[in-house]
Amino acid sequence: MSALIIRVRTAQVPTLVTVAGDIDLLTAPQLRDQIRTLPDGDVVLDISGVRLLAAVGLRVLLELHDHRARAGAQVVLVAARPPVQRVLCVTGLDETLPMSATIEDAVAFVRGTQARQGQCLAFPRRRLPRVT
Repeated sequence: MSALIIRVRTAQVPTLVTVAGDIDLLTAPQLRDQIRTLPDGDVVLDISGVRLLAAVGLRVLLELHDHRARAGAQVVLVAARPPVQRVLCVTGLDETLPMSATIEDAVAFVRGTQARQGQCLAFPRRRLPRVT
């Protein structure tokens, strides 16, 4: 059975959300419900404890990003483990969802004091052959 632990710290700006466990078909609704209740503004999402990020979890992250972007806010992912980072890189979502190695770097990025750093050098995208 999948388990997901979500902690939210709203006392500081940006809001810090820490997620641990598997984000899959069973737990994605829990994550979606939790992030819908977040206060407006930028979000730093610490996913260092996420072991599995399924397609439905990617959708939840994109919904969060889209909702925040419409309001002029940002979402930055922090400390993705290699398997999770690989999913984000291979799907190209690292282009949409900025990633940072540390919470401090993510906060600096949100505040505009640090440039975005590429995280997908270890997982280059492969071009699929064209089907004719």
